[in-house]
Amino acid sequence: MQFFDLHTLIICLVLTIFSACKNSESKDVIAEYKGSQLLKSEIPSELFDEKNSGDSSARLKQFVEKWIENQIIVQAAEETLSDEEKNKEKLINDYRNSLLVFEYHQKMAQNQMDTSVSEQEIQNYFNDNLGNYLLRKNIVKIKYLKISKTVADVNKIKKLIQNSSKENDALLLKYAEDKADNFYLDSNWLFLDDITKEIPLNENYNQQRFLANNKYIQLEENNILYILYIIDFKIKNSVSPIEFEKEKIKDILLYQRKLKYLKDLEKNLIKNAKEKGDIKYYY
Repeated sequence: MQFFDLHTLIICLVLTIFSACKNSESKDVIAEYKGSQLLKSEIPSELFDEKNSGDSSARLKQFVEKWIENQIIVQAAEETLSDEEKNKEKLINDYRNSLLVFEYHQKMAQNQMDTSVSEQEIQNYFNDNLGNYLLRKNIVKIKYLKISKTVADVNKIKKLIQNSSKENDALLLKYAEDKADNFYLDSNWLFLDDITKEIPLNENYNQQRFLANNKYIQLEENNILYILYIIDFKIKNSVSPIEFEKEKIKDILLYQRKLKYLKDLEKNLIKNAKEKGDIKYYY
């Protein structure tokens, strides 16, 4: 029987271990380009989902190809650009600082700033800026039903829609929910253009004349009734109702308050830093 000497045995063991480690390592490497390696651990686990292997395989291939493309472009940039051109530390630091300041502002404003806006504040802003609230389009408050002629009780609808009360409004809503193909019974202001898209009106009609001369409108097309009741309207170039602008004004007031809050916050931070002697000048 032939025996290995101790030196030979150690060499064989080292080679075996090295080979095993290399094989194990290579299993984790999915792709490589000029020394840069894409490891399995860097790839989303769902791309190795065996339950949907066909789709996963295609998406895995797409992910790997995208990684390789990116590596090729980055390496080309590394080889082409000068050291000065590649030095992006200041840019990165500036970007990081901007992100930190933004996040700090957001957090402080969210946690510390008063976000309540009173009706009086909204009214005051509206009164002070009436010239900014002239309507560019006609707006209306309406009640509207689109309903099949075969199921419509026109007399009932007309009575309920023209005689608003808590009881009648509830009955009309229930009727619309049960019978109508489409309806709108809220009391919010709407652009007339949005309403007339739903109604088969003559394209050449004059909106202002239409609003001035109509209160209850009933049209029929293809056995479908379109019933419209105009509660109120405002003509373009007139002052917009405050209800129509309320949410926009609230957003403006909160934005103005946020700017003032952040400006005061920064002033106080600088003032405190000066008082503590944290600021030093060397010029």
